[in-house]
Amino acid sequence: MSQLSFVDVFDMARESAGGCCVTQDAQAGNGYFPSVHRLMSAQYSRSRFISVFRSTGCHLRRWEVFSDFLALAASELDMARIRTPESMARCRKICDRYTTADIENMNEMFSLMVCALEAKFHDFLGAIFMELELGDNFRGQYFTPYSVQCLMARLLMPGIQDTIRREGIVTVSDPASGAAGMLIAYAECLLEADINPSWHMFGSCIDIDPVAADMAFIQLSLLGIAAEVVTGNTLTMQFNRVRYTPVYYFNDFEKRLSDLNRHRVMLAFMRGLSDAT
Repeated sequence: MSQLSFVDVFDMARESAGGCCVTQDAQAGNGYFPSVHRLMSAQYSRSRFISVFRSTGCHLRRWEVFSDFLALAASELDMARIRTPESMARCRKICDRYTTADIENMNEMFSLMVCALEAKFHDFLGAIFMELELGDNFRGQYFTPYSVQCLMARLLMPGIQDTIRREGIVTVSDPASGAAGMLIAYAECLLEADINPSWHMFGSCIDIDPVAADMAFIQLSLLGIAAEVVTGNTLTMQFNRVRYTPVYYFNDFEKRLSDLNRHRVMLAFMRGLSDAT
């Protein structure tokens, strides 16, 4: 087990919402959305996060500390591997590089991230990454501003009500997802349309950079979005890691997506018969 208690923070957030922050009965409609108790504004959480981050692991480069924080947070949210020997050994190896005070700072950073994402849907980690200019030292990455991603998401909204009425689930794919800002923006658009993204949306995102994939996995997990996060190369179709967010398991998306796929295959077969006659 890592020295970080990120999973405890996540559990407390769920308990404060009555223990059912993301699950919803299929017949319940769109009346319930993920929620935890709001303690502070997104802006305060962001500024405090940056302040704590700058005083953490001062003997290491900034992008190293950031990527280590992400790796630890992601490991505590990965339900399929959270207590595997490999995950525990990796977390222990990372924690050995830091002092007790640094570990406490990382716990606070995780709490601040939870509060910021609860306050509003946005690309918290992507914005932090750009503000701290970490992209200059790490593969020259650039994350699209969230306002632009919101504009792009709104262009995909027409017809969404019909799709959900017909299939129950809308699938959003991003082959170069970064921190998953596009999927987050789309989920926010669904909320504005009184559609529960935790029940009606499935996201599929791919990124070649493990750090970006960690950012996507963390944010989608904390925002209650069912998603598949793949680390790999979209162009060569070489993938080395696949993770599913907690809501994917909580709301039984594996079965629901399988049923939807069978339904689509059956419809295609019937259309083929109709065309043949």
